[in-house]
Amino acid sequence: MKFWNRKNTEQSFDEQIGQETGNIKLDLTDELKAQATLIDLTEKDLRIARALRPNVKEWMPEMVEAFYGELLAVPELRHLIENHSTVERLKGTLARHIEQMFEGVIDAPYIHVRRVIADRHVKIGLHNKWYIASFQKILNVLTRKIEESAMAPEAKIRTTLAISKLFNLEQQIVLTMYEDKIDEERAAVEAAKDRIGHAVQQSTEELAAMSEESSAGFHEMERHAQGVSLAATTLSDRLAEAVSEAESGVELVRAESDRFEGVAGEMTETARQMEKLAQLSAEIERIAGMVTAISDQTNLLSLNASIEAARAGEFGRGFTVVAQEIRKLAEESKTSAAETSRIAQEITSEMKLVSGRMGETEKAIIRTTAEMNEVARAFERITAHTTEVSSGILALSADTEEVAETIENMRHVAESIAETADGLQAAATAL
Repeated sequence: MKFWNRKNTEQSFDEQIGQETGNIKLDLTDELKAQATLIDLTEKDLRIARALRPNVKEWMPEMVEAFYGELLAVPELRHLIENHSTVERLKGTLARHIEQMFEGVIDAPYIHVRRVIADRHVKIGLHNKWYIASFQKILNVLTRKIEESAMAPEAKIRTTLAISKLFNLEQQIVLTMYEDKIDEERAAVEAAKDRIGHAVQQSTEELAAMSEESSAGFHEMERHAQGVSLAATTLSDRLAEAVSEAESGVELVRAESDRFEGVAGEMTETARQMEKLAQLSAEIERIAGMVTAISDQTNLLSLNASIEAARAGEFGRGFTVVAQEIRKLAEESKTSAAETSRIAQEITSEMKLVSGRMGETEKAIIRTTAEMNEVARAFERITAHTTEVSSGILALSADTEEVAETIENMRHVAESIAETADGLQAAATAL
């Protein structure tokens, strides 16, 4: 038989709730004892609540619907609930929770269940305002049901007051633990912020130092790059001058080569003329021989003439003088011819030596000409290679200028990073 169907006398009410004495337990922490004392919650209130259990089970569907009807009417809360569980599952959990409130036992396990509820509210992001408002709907249903019951007016008042105290403590427990959990989360967030702030500050300090080093390094690289570009430009100018000088050298070598070829040609002609002179010298020597032979014949004829003149006696004396003069002239002609032949032989000998030396000289000139032609070709190759190197250096200079510009941009980026690091450091300090 339900509690409110009994005889509604004061004695019967006290007797009925007195029967629940052995099932009551109120074991609270010092903090909760103070809260219970403040709202004047006693074991008698727990006995009244336990005596009301049969009625609570009957009213449970309406109370659960009243609780979730309000929550599900808010789209934000509906989305929150459906993302973490199902409505039917949550209704079953709420029904068991309400039944536990009317068991008449408030101890450590009871408190633990409320802590779990508070933790769950924090995790899913359900604000306490929604919990309080929805829980009030349950109390409204209970109050209305008690008011509609057949209890005596005094019993209704005492029951309603006891239930209100119980709901008040329930909300205090959950909300206190909710706040404790929030404080723990806030403390954890603050600790994380401190760690993050310290890490960010340390990182930004290191980043700022690295940025300064990078900026200095980029500045030094930029200076070196500009120096390389300037050196490349100077070297390119020097190479251009070298190319010009090499081209002039080629022209000089070509001119000398042409001159040596002309000299070789003249020496060849001179050698031919000397051969002709040698032939003429040989002809002179031959003629000198003929003169010698003629002188010998003349000398013999003069001797014969002298002999015949001697035979003639006085008549041949004049002819003897003539014969002697002719012999004398023949001997002088012979001597002159011999001298001429000797000189011609010396000339021929000297001409042969000169001719041999000229041949060697001609060979040396030809060899020198070939070597100078090779030098000219080497100059031409050097000119070509120097031109290529000069072009490469010009390209290198252009690339170096681009690198210098890139380094300059990177230096600006490093400076920007340093400024950002300063901003992060300020933000970390603010954290």
